[in-house]
Amino acid sequence: MKKRVFFFVLSFGFIVASFSQTNILFIESDDQSNQALGAYGNKAMVTPNIDKLASEGLSFTAAYNMGCWSPAVCIPSRTMLIYGKYLWDSKRISKKNAPKSLPKKLSEKGYYTYITGKWHVMGNKAQEIFDETGSIQPGQLKTYNAAAGHITDITGKEAVNFIKNYNKEKPFFAYVAFNAPHVPRQTTQNYYDLYPSDQIKLPPSFSDKMPLNTNVKYQYAPNPLRKKTMQNRVQQNNAMVSHMDARIGDIINALKEKGIYNNTLIVFTSDHGINFGENGVAGKVCLYEPSVTAPLIIKAANIKANIKISERVYLQDIVPTLFDMLNLKNEDSTDFESLFPLITKTGKARNSIYLAMFDDQRGIISEDKKLIIYPKTGDLELYDLEKDPWETNNMISNQKTKSTILKLLKELKAWQEKTGDETDLSAIYKQYF
Repeated sequence: MKKRVFFFVLSFGFIVASFSQTNILFIESDDQSNQALGAYGNKAMVTPNIDKLASEGLSFTAAYNMGCWSPAVCIPSRTMLIYGKYLWDSKRISKKNAPKSLPKKLSEKGYYTYITGKWHVMGNKAQEIFDETGSIQPGQLKTYNAAAGHITDITGKEAVNFIKNYNKEKPFFAYVAFNAPHVPRQTTQNYYDLYPSDQIKLPPSFSDKMPLNTNVKYQYAPNPLRKKTMQNRVQQNNAMVSHMDARIGDIINALKEKGIYNNTLIVFTSDHGINFGENGVAGKVCLYEPSVTAPLIIKAANIKANIKISERVYLQDIVPTLFDMLNLKNEDSTDFESLFPLITKTGKARNSIYLAMFDDQRGIISEDKKLIIYPKTGDLELYDLEKDPWETNNMISNQKTKSTILKLLKELKAWQEKTGDETDLSAIYKQYF
């Protein structure tokens, strides 16, 4: 056993030693679920550039956003990413009390930091914590069609120009934050044509004329949900993703032309996903898998290619992971956990994943069993994600599941204490404890 541990220590040292002075390209999209990416199993998606990153690197196929306190779910997700605090501590962040940010931490480690694109984060303005900024876009665009061009093209072009013109000795951290595929879903016809709406297949958790889920507050479609409406939205969403993928291809080509592609650690992720009718939800303020998960891809030198890691993690775990992969000591505390032990197979994932939306939805996942609680109605849902990944079979009334529910509730209570979650679930707990 000692020899095996020593081997992994040597492997770890080899990997991080090769990452000295490595650039970081961090690409984040908005509202992109796992379903909107070819590399995550949707063969209809036209995303060759992101798919290539996945084939050359590793993908976390079950990466979660912890939740939200705002219908703009991107704010909590990105605030947690930038400052490293769990959900309810992130809610309290302001300009006056903001912890040290990710770009500031990297700046202290010798990185030159740059951002272009969307900034929808509590605390500091982007101009206050990055060394250089491109065009900073708002969280909600009125239109993608600006005077200078399409916003997706502007963000991509600015990232390309930054890479081409970069001449400093320091390695760079470039945060490229696309607004796409967030509404308004505007792009050019050639991208819409890739996805004929009448040919789009919707998942088994949706059916035509399905009523809206009354336990989910923020819904963005008429009741009942209609198949054609959801197909049109998926078409628009997928077209936006393909447009963005083309610009990501330009960015990757810029790295290659400059000769720094192999010396750049690339991350692709999104802040959260979105539901297009699944489980009666047209929106993203829910705890179903299409909304709470999003892609997380890492491409770097000297890690095995085309690896898929299925353990359940948080999207924001990527930050301490970067520090470990780059052998950067992080003196500042973070609530999130490095994924490096999973990458090197020297450690395990958390026992459970905690999820929360406002004070009216709570969730917990452990050993592929997922419990969703609606505190205001008392409704509970239980799913086996291994057998039922689309969450179509609510097992809550099955008498054989009581021990599973009890175990999940104990995990949820522990997470409430850990995160400072003040939502009162005592009525639910009393039914099982």
